[in-house]
Amino acid sequence: MRLRRSPEVTFEVVDGRAILIDGQGTELITLNPVGTLVWNALDGERDSGQLANDLVATFEDVTVEQLEDDINAFVEELRSSGLVVEADAAR
Repeated sequence: MRLRRSPEVTFEVVDGRAILIDGQGTELITLNPVGTLVWNALDGERDSGQLANDLVATFEDVTVEQLEDDINAFVEELRSSGLVVEADAAR
């Protein structure tokens, strides 16, 4: 499944960390640098496997499978908070 950042989320990257504000303006989330890398890659064009393949060279001693599992877990957290949506969802 291809996911993208929710258009209702406001974000800014400061010192390599994304700061997200949910659509209601009630929750502020600061991502670590790895989370920020994934957040920036959530363009709706790639699924988690493609993201892992594209990003794996960035990390040492991580397999594509491990990275895909980590991306899936991270993205599911974002999705359950309404911060990401399916790419085909209404904009």
